[in-house]
Amino acid sequence: MSTINKTFLRVLFAIACCIALAFSLLPQAEAAMRAGVVTGKVTLNGQVIDNKNAKYPLLTYSNITYFPMTYQLSRFMGVETDWNNTAKSLNITAGGAQSAYVAETGKAQRGSVAVTLASYKISVNGAQINNKEEKYPIFNYSGITYFPLTWAYAVDAFGWSYQWDAENGLRIDTTTAPARLPTDPDTGNAALDKALTILNNSYLAGGKYRGTLEGGGKKASFDAALDVTNRTGAIDVTLTAEPFPFFDSGVSYTGTYMMQYGGLAITPFISYSGIGASPAESGASSEPFYIGKCFVTCQFTGTRSKRITDFKRTAAAGSLETWTLNVFYKDDGFTDHTIELSVDTAKSAVTQIVIRTANYTLTMTPA
Repeated sequence: MSTINKTFLRVLFAIACCIALAFSLLPQAEAAMRAGVVTGKVTLNGQVIDNKNAKYPLLTYSNITYFPMTYQLSRFMGVETDWNNTAKSLNITAGGAQSAYVAETGKAQRGSVAVTLASYKISVNGAQINNKEEKYPIFNYSGITYFPLTWAYAVDAFGWSYQWDAENGLRIDTTTAPARLPTDPDTGNAALDKALTILNNSYLAGGKYRGTLEGGGKKASFDAALDVTNRTGAIDVTLTAEPFPFFDSGVSYTGTYMMQYGGLAITPFISYSGIGASPAESGASSEPFYIGKCFVTCQFTGTRSKRITDFKRTAAAGSLETWTLNVFYKDDGFTDHTIELSVDTAKSAVTQIVIRTANYTLTMTPA
């Protein structure tokens, strides 16, 4: 083989390698997904859906029916969507005002269709989901977001009536849903509501803390973490600490906010883990047990802001301010406590939380 031919082949090989490398650096496309056009009977709020002539048909994926979140059908279902173009996020909320049914007709579709997994941030009733990990993910078809009508969402999270049988097909009644509770702080003081919004956002983000618990002639220092888990129909907020100061042989508290009961707008169900007897069985440990719960419930979304019975801004310097809050929280024989909330409004950050009961003081500083 001549020297010219060898040089030409080497050049071709080098070009091919560069092209292969360039393609390997391109973002990988989402895995292909296909959904089927629903052929069975579906009744929503008493209205039988004409899926054969729907512009955006009901679809089925993994044996679950999905409905298109068009403006008209979402309003009919009492579901609101809020798209934030800056953050590229979608918030889906049930329990809103409902309107009359409006048919959206179009070219009849049959068989299966290609759909794409929604890759933007998605929250359902205020709880962010990991859509890539969902068994029944939210997807897009023909420019419309499609939502899965699973039992967990329809019944557990939204409070809808949900029935299915071979003769009548799927029947969902969204008019049974409880009215949606307000989700923003509403104390009547705009400056305090801003500080509480910072607290609520910090609470939902979780994070690490340095803490001290003083009382009963003792002072304990510890490292703590607040972990937030969003799951279908609920949000779990778990407080762990090392060493655990709130009750003997303790490991953690978990506050569970059930979305069908108003989610973060209400007081959560508190569970705890540890070894031995219940902390409530020991009178000596009941107050530290209570003050730990006060931190786990330390957010004031929606109607929970009404738990603040009195408040005062006790310090302010530039963007730094401290509020003293009297909070009604009845549990374990106790009824109230105070919170000193310190925030940096310029950084939208909590700088310290101090909780006081009759005989104990808990100080939590973000680490």
